[in-house]
Amino acid sequence: MNEYSVAGRVAVVTGGARGLGKSIATALAAAGADVAVWDGPDWSDAPLAYSLASKAELDETVAELGGLGVRAVGESVDVRDLDQVVQATAATVAQLGRIDILVCAAGVRSCVPASAMTDDQWNSVVETNLHGTYHAIKSALPHLTASGAGRIVVVAAEEGRRGAASLSHYSAAAWAQIGLVKSIAVESAEAGIAASVVCPGPMDTAMSRTEEFWALAQAGRDGVVPVTVPNQADAEHALRVRHPSNTTYAAVDAVRDAVLFLAGQPGLDLTGAVLDVSAGLASMNTA
Repeated sequence: MNEYSVAGRVAVVTGGARGLGKSIATALAAAGADVAVWDGPDWSDAPLAYSLASKAELDETVAELGGLGVRAVGESVDVRDLDQVVQATAATVAQLGRIDILVCAAGVRSCVPASAMTDDQWNSVVETNLHGTYHAIKSALPHLTASGAGRIVVVAAEEGRRGAASLSHYSAAAWAQIGLVKSIAVESAEAGIAASVVCPGPMDTAMSRTEEFWALAQAGRDGVVPVTVPNQADAEHALRVRHPSNTTYAAVDAVRDAVLFLAGQPGLDLTGAVLDVSAGLASMNTA
């Protein structure tokens, strides 16, 4: 394996059917990796303001990856369900031979104060973002160990580096994802596995194209600014004001490149690392 290369390796990308996950899967394939995309869960009643990726989107993404000259497979899997994840792992190994790289990009977000949050809203985020990450890592670890140079990269929201109004569940899950990955980095270094985290700020994806998110952005960092009419223009202005870089969103391409950088690291120098790609929001965190 060449330095900083993923060519010839086998990667799994959870949440890879669209948005950031698709961008990551496409970049891995373009760099020569065979890719398994896990997405398209059968979850029609998710308590979210946007729809989840569909089986049709999953199939379309897999076809596009195959067009890049690598092997590509798709598995419809709900990462909240360990049994489904175990089955997807077995199917991936049966088709692609092994797993060298695991990218956990599956995640959901809703925007609601803790005082008004339902159990379904809390569970949907924590079970997907945190438990789903754990399930994928747990299932893939034997294969990453067999690889001899396994790589785990988890995408955890930048709210995992601070508190966030109306995002307590999202923040709590991301904080825990960071702790999980740092612990895996300690446990698995002897097996040659590097485990790291990328923390993106808000990106221009389906999560952010909802009135719910626009209202959150307009309400300010502490969430107390009255919002009468949520709208995209005012929300994006509020994001630009908040970001030290004066940009509206963290660029999907920049987050993708950070993931690819960590996935292609030849050694363990960066294991346990957390890379912030937040359009400057990280500059206002205390740690």
